Order: sequence, then structure tokens, then C-alpha cells
Amino acid sequence: MDQKEKKQRRIQEVRSLLDQFSKQHLSPQLSQYVFELWEQIGRKRNYIITGGKKEVWASAVVYVIARLNFLFDKDNSSFLPPDTICKFFDTKKTTVSARASDIEKVFKIRMGHEGLCNPEISDSLSFVRLPNGLVLSKKMAKEMGIL
Repeated sequence: MDQKEKKQRRIQEVRSLLDQFSKQHLSPQLSQYVFELWEQIGRKRNYIITGGKKEVWASAVVYVIARLNFLFDKDNSSFLPPDTICKFFDTKKTTVSARASDIEKVFKIRMGHEGLCNPEISDSLSFVRLPNGLVLSKKMAKEMGIL
């Protein structure tokens, strides 16, 4: 089996695991972010996803989305503790956290990353500079009717 076939098989295996997890633990919107991130990872040519356990990859993808959407915060209505993720996939928190950090670094994912987190979070953490030099959060600019 060549690398391309291995990669395609891995993409499908992880997608299946993500689907199972999403159905049990995530809202449709959060599931969409998880699948979007996994698709981005699968499209990257020089990022090798065939190494390591498929469960670690799936856990790490969910972990990244959980961090971006503040799901580890007990006050969040969609609270999802890291232990739930690791228990479901039978993975270790340190391994998953390290892989998640690697994904964030390689894909330049930051807090408020558009397309991977709730637009309200994104808008609160993204800024726009007005022609007069004033800098506002995107949320504030939308509320003021500027955007």
C-alpha cells in the first residue's frame, strides 16, 4: 500500500471515530468544526498523519476544538472535560494535549480562529482597524453597524 492509500485510509478511520464521538458528545455546530479541522489536516500535503494511533489523532482534533470553544470551562453550557475525550478514545491526556498543540502550531490556529469556533468567540477575539486608526473588536464593530 502506498503513502497516498495509507493517508486516505487514516482519514477515513479518524473520521469514523470523530463521527462516533460527535454523535454522543457534541452539538451539530461543534461537530462541524471538528470535521472541518480534520479535513484541513487531511489536505495538508507535508503533514504526516499515518503515524501514531488513530485514536490519538481523533482525540487531538476534538481537544483543539474544545480549547478554541472554551469547552473545558465548567461554566460553559457545552462543558466537555478532557477526561471525557480521553476516556472515549482510550488515550492519555498528556499525549493528546501534545498532539493538539502540534496541530495548533502547524496550522497556525489561534484563539478565535474563524471557521473553527463559535462566531461570537471569533468576533470577540478578532480586531479591525478603522480608517481613523481606531481599533475595535469585530463584535463591537458589528454592534455599531460598521461591519
